[in-house]
Amino acid sequence: MVIDKPDLSNCSKVAGGIYNPIVFKRLTQSWMADMVLPVMLDFYEGLEEKFQSQLLHPVKIARVFSNEEEENLWQKKSLNELNEFIDSEIYSSENEYSFLKDSYAFVKQAGYVDVLKFLELTRNFLELRNSCVNEHFDYSLLHFEGENVVYNNISGSKIIFCEGHLYHKNPWFKHLKFKPAKGEMLTIFCEELKANSIINKEIFILPLPQKNHFKVGATYDWEDLTDETSKEAKSFLEEKLKKIIPYKYKVLKHEAGVRPSTTDRRPVMGFHLENRNLGIFNGFGTKAIMLAPYFAKHFCSFMENKTALWQEVDVKRFYPAEVK
Repeated sequence: MVIDKPDLSNCSKVAGGIYNPIVFKRLTQSWMADMVLPVMLDFYEGLEEKFQSQLLHPVKIARVFSNEEEENLWQKKSLNELNEFIDSEIYSSENEYSFLKDSYAFVKQAGYVDVLKFLELTRNFLELRNSCVNEHFDYSLLHFEGENVVYNNISGSKIIFCEGHLYHKNPWFKHLKFKPAKGEMLTIFCEELKANSIINKEIFILPLPQKNHFKVGATYDWEDLTDETSKEAKSFLEEKLKKIIPYKYKVLKHEAGVRPSTTDRRPVMGFHLENRNLGIFNGFGTKAIMLAPYFAKHFCSFMENKTALWQEVDVKRFYPAEVK
């Protein structure tokens, strides 16, 4: 049974949904990319079959280089540690993307998930099974009866909180060490821009299924943790966009959401130390599309088969050593 009021948080609804096995800043493999990608693909492909609708959009990422040093490092790593995920060939701006001022190379095994469609189809599926309650969760109505936890007329052995950045309203888990980051994104129409891959240079330009439509993002703000858009973020994105493309465009949409990141940039899952019925599954930040399917399986195995939780993701890491 899922209790959820969709208007509480925009984060997933406005996300670009990009999965990328590379951390560009340090040019390293994204944490666990080699392990989580196969599980992620299997998960969304399974849902595509169930829902008879496309969710996965595999597409390369064109990483635009800022200098020769970046280019040389890319070539070096493409021949050994990152050869599974990045192409060694460097392209000049005269080729496919003639508008680019700098050279670029491609990330393989990348793409995006249509997150909004995924949420809508999943919600419809749950509602058809009478497994979805459309309401704000009221913590004061939660109580314990024997070994069960009870909310209104719903009784179960466990309740799992998946509240994103709104974790701080939860009386049982508000002490956890999160570092939420607001992100803002534009949807633009640009008739002249032809791109068959995601373009990345400081920001990303993501081609959408609708012809000539693109998502442009994203910003990071650790102070203003609201879903309200800002003029500053819009100006920042447009300034970066104009450095990449020389074409006229129209901004169709400007959206914002708050990513539920933790201080150590690792997901958090497990159960409350005193109330063992109360669980948490949260903190996936910018990598949720890639990480969540893998760790959902990991967490379910922990609950159902009593396998151990990885220490890196266990909620216990945020508790003082003397109470663990």
